[in-house]
Amino acid sequence: GGVSPQMEDGYTAGDESEAYEVKEYSATIETRNREKECAAIRALKARTDVIFQNANEHDRGCSYTFKVKKESVEEVLGIVKGLNPKELTEASYTIQKEVEDYTSEIQILENKLASLDKTLADAILSYENITVLATNAGNVDSLAKIIESKLTIIERLTAARIETSNYLERMQRSKADALDRLLYTYFTVSVYENKFVDGEEITNSWKTAVQQFVRETNSAVQDISIGL
Repeated sequence: GGVSPQMEDGYTAGDESEAYEVKEYSATIETRNREKECAAIRALKARTDVIFQNANEHDRGCSYTFKVKKESVEEVLGIVKGLNPKELTEASYTIQKEVEDYTSEIQILENKLASLDKTLADAILSYENITVLATNAGNVDSLAKIIESKLTIIERLTAARIETSNYLERMQRSKADALDRLLYTYFTVSVYENKFVDGEEITNSWKTAVQQFVRETNSAVQDISIGL
């Protein structure tokens, strides 16, 4: 059978979101020989253009999730189709908004980080100037308060900078992961063992056996009748 397409909400053919399209295939295979079918999918691990993300093998079958480089999708899809899947569906969706949101958030965080760096540098310089004045004036009480205030402010600014920097790194990684998804097509293949998977053939064989029995019985009755 063919592939059943399933388009997610938010996807509009022909617009810029096509550049951000991610495609996924999901296949369900019923077989009388699970080891043969599982081995056929497992063999894809050896390919450099296929990256397995999850593998689950059990007594009744197996399931695999893997991603395939765009240029190899048709070939791998052909291999999956060759196993005569009971179901094979295709889903497409766009990650344009996701990428744009990451880009916007990264810009905001970069601006915040730059502002914190400038504020921190200005604060250090200001406290140094005030410290010099307090020292020259011999104002010990003021000097102690200035040092205490300086440590508190710089500690707060430094903590805010570290937190912003860590968040920025997470956003940059998330955006990189999202863009990486554009380079691959994702597959989920499940194999289930069913000793009676050829149900139609069994039914047809039964019908044939019944028809043969009826013919032989009729023939025997006719032979007896003729003999009498």
